[in-house]
Amino acid sequence: MVADVDGTLTDRSMRLSVRAVEAVRRLEEEGVMVMLASHNALCVVKALATYMGCSGPIICEGGGVVEHGGRLVILGSRERASRAMEALRRRYGDAIVESWSNRYRLVDQAFTTSLAREVLEEALSEVEGVKLVYTGFAYHVVDSAVDKGRGLRAAMELAGLEAEDVVAVGDSDVDVELLRAAGLGVAVGDATPRLKEAADLVVSSGDGEGFAELASMLLEGRLSRGRCPPSRTPP
Repeated sequence: MVADVDGTLTDRSMRLSVRAVEAVRRLEEEGVMVMLASHNALCVVKALATYMGCSGPIICEGGGVVEHGGRLVILGSRERASRAMEALRRRYGDAIVESWSNRYRLVDQAFTTSLAREVLEEALSEVEGVKLVYTGFAYHVVDSAVDKGRGLRAAMELAGLEAEDVVAVGDSDVDVELLRAAGLGVAVGDATPRLKEAADLVVSSGDGEGFAELASMLLEGRLSRGRCPPSRTPP
């Protein structure tokens, strides 16, 4: 199983759900490999995976960086993200508040701002090969070829998995490609409308409670695999 982190394993205050952590442990104990997929930096996601007990590949920086068993795959250009940040700082100065984690990032750059997205995108139109991503927690500028689906495909290759072996779960628009790359795509109950539309299944609970609900369905044999489950909501 591959899970987004913020809003899927956490609540909206970015606090880890105890039930989600317990669910990860149950899955791993039953032989289900758990992978994390996040827009955070590798050092943050790897530490989280270690303490939660996840044994699967780590997908970070929105799919731009994948790590497993000491092998590191880079799927985007950091130079493009750096040029984009320079363009934003040059135009808007202190209105662009860079993330402390940018020094550790290998592909993207993260920031917060009070500026409207339309204003940011207009400034970035001058920079070739980059896109602006909003996760609900921060903005990211990244190589336009990067997304979580591409990261998941690289992770599956590292782990020797096929798409039909993988269940993906998320909560926001940035998880659409992640769900599409998996054999079964699941949205938590408080996911965005676009993600719910892309999902094969929508669980009733939100945030970490939704992940725990999904884990129970899988372990109890109540989860249909493949792209065409019998219903979009659990029994």
